[in-house]
Amino acid sequence: MIKNKMQKYTDKYFLRSNEILKKENMNPWVNMQVFVRKGPGKVAGINEATNLILENSNLEKIGGRIYSKNEFDFYQPKETIMNIIAPIQEIMELETVYLGVLTAGTTRLNDKYDLDFNKIGKQMNDVVNLVGNRDVLYFGARHWHYSYDSALANLAFENGVTSVATDNGAEFSGMKGVGTIPHALENIFGYYNGLENAVLESTKAFDKNININVPRIALVDYSNFEITDSLRVARELGDKLFGVRMDTCGENISEGGKLGNKKYWEGKGVTVEGVYALRKKLNEAGYENVKIILSSGFSNPEKIRAFNEAEKYYGIRLYDSIGAGFLDEPRTFTADIIAVGETVEEVDFYSNKVYTKNIIHKVGRPPRLNKSLRRKL
Repeated sequence: MIKNKMQKYTDKYFLRSNEILKKENMNPWVNMQVFVRKGPGKVAGINEATNLILENSNLEKIGGRIYSKNEFDFYQPKETIMNIIAPIQEIMELETVYLGVLTAGTTRLNDKYDLDFNKIGKQMNDVVNLVGNRDVLYFGARHWHYSYDSALANLAFENGVTSVATDNGAEFSGMKGVGTIPHALENIFGYYNGLENAVLESTKAFDKNININVPRIALVDYSNFEITDSLRVARELGDKLFGVRMDTCGENISEGGKLGNKKYWEGKGVTVEGVYALRKKLNEAGYENVKIILSSGFSNPEKIRAFNEAEKYYGIRLYDSIGAGFLDEPRTFTADIIAVGETVEEVDFYSNKVYTKNIIHKVGRPPRLNKSLRRKL
């Protein structure tokens, strides 16, 4: 069996997810869909990313499949660039590194861009100063090549960031990476327990299997029922629940959010009105001690200023910590599970009919098939 040599570069929540899946004996086949928002342009890093996956997994031996564009092919914004089909335990721990390889390669090719450490450091410092006495977590490992992880993590610590997501990044400071639950884990529990139970069941499994010293933080936007799922988890875990993380994607208006054009307050993604509605409902239900952690767009000081202004306006603390990537200029790649099943055929849209029962994904990120992709494995 091939051993994954990239674990130290992996976001901690993927490592913990695999620990949970192994203990629960869950290893279904998944179809992982990879895309990039910024474009158009030419894609680069395909060959390195593919080799990285093959060298650190058993995909070739067990019949896994990879479909992708060729190196330097043209792409359009949000076009699917790659589909990786494998048992989830084979690829869960590789997402951070292959996304970073694709992001760095594609950004350098199209924009002749490399990281401006002075600019990134200032942005980190601005955000830290704006949040005040609240923790800031650096979640940017997947947003650039893993060979830069130590340098970026050290930059984060130098500018007041509290924690980073990888063990490699935290090593110089004598710490460990931090992280709890990703959407990828919720997909698996949604497959086995129903999508409406994805958040609750994955959080219960985390509580059951992960060291008690790790805070129990539920990721509550999977089904786009941020309030409903927060309350369900709070009732189930009681005092063991440290907090809920809201990471509503840019395709969705959060439960309790408002449709409108007031930037950062209304519309899609994590907004002031959506977070206010969540905080209000938690308090009304007696869960004032449950913390709210925000991620998605919080590298931007202007967004944090909007939330700080809203706290004064509403007279209530809206958030207790934030997670941010801080690398906003690159052409950042994203991966989402879009199908889950018991065999490779059940999840491969390109060779078989995939049935509704196997189409499993978080709300807002459905399958987007790309018949122009070539099979590489």
